[in-house]
Amino acid sequence: MYFQGMSVIVCIVILVCTCCSGVATAQKTAPVTGIDVNDDVIDHSRFDSLWRASKKHGKLDTRAVATEVYASYRRALAEARPNMFYPQARIAFWVNAYLAVLMDVMSYRAGYRSTIWDSLFLTRDTVTVAGGRFTLHQLADTVEKIAGSVAVRAFFCTGSSTGPPYPSRALYAKTVKSALREQLRRLIRSEKFVLYDPAGRILQLARMFESWIPKMKAEQGSPIQFLLPWMTEETAAQVALAGSQIRIQISDRIETFKRQH
Repeated sequence: MYFQGMSVIVCIVILVCTCCSGVATAQKTAPVTGIDVNDDVIDHSRFDSLWRASKKHGKLDTRAVATEVYASYRRALAEARPNMFYPQARIAFWVNAYLAVLMDVMSYRAGYRSTIWDSLFLTRDTVTVAGGRFTLHQLADTVEKIAGSVAVRAFFCTGSSTGPPYPSRALYAKTVKSALREQLRRLIRSEKFVLYDPAGRILQLARMFESWIPKMKAEQGSPIQFLLPWMTEETAAQVALAGSQIRIQISDRIETFKRQH
C-alpha cells in the first residue's frame, strides 16, 4: 500500500510539472499580436478630438490636461500592454503617449520662455506609460526602435519653432503610414527645416536633423537619398541633377534669399 501510495504521488507531481512546463512554453510561443493588424492598443478617439481642439494657430492650448477625458486617457496609457499588438498599433500608441505627455509637461512648464532655454525639457520629467517610467526622450526612442526608422522622429514635436510641427491629429493603427507620409512632407517641404540653394549647390538642414544624419546614411546610403522622396517635385529634380556636388550644411537658422522688387 505504501509503495502504491508513493507511485500515485509521483505521478501527480510529474503531471503537475508537465502542465506547468506546458503553460510556460505556451506563454513563450503565444503570438504577441492583436486579433487584427488595425486593432489599436486602446481607444484613441477621445484623445484625438482633444488634441485637434487644442491646436490653435500653430500653438498648443494645454488647458485640456485638466479635463476628465485627458485624465482617463492617461490612466489607459499607464495600464496598457502594447507589446501584445502589431507594430503599427504600438507605434500609434507610443506616439500618442508622447503627445499626451507633452501636453502635460508643457502645462506645468508654461513659465519657461522656450525649450532652448530649458535644456532638460525632454529629459527632466518621468511619467508612467505601459507600466514603465519614461521621459519624453525615452518615449521617442521607444517608437524609433519599434518602427526601425529615424523617420518617425518627424512626429516628435516639442512646442518649439526649432522642432517638427504638431501632427495634424492623433494616430491610429490604420493611419500610421499615411500620417507619417503627411508629417514627413510637412517637415521636409518647409523652408524652415530644409532649403536647397541650386546656385551654391547647398542643402541647408535645420539643427534637428544633425542627430538624424548617421541613421539616414544607414537606412538609405545618404541624407539626400533619405530626404529626396519627401521633397517637392521641383526641388527633388534640382537635387537629383546636382548629384554628388551637393554640400550639406546644418544651420541653426535657415537662410533664405528674398528677391527685391
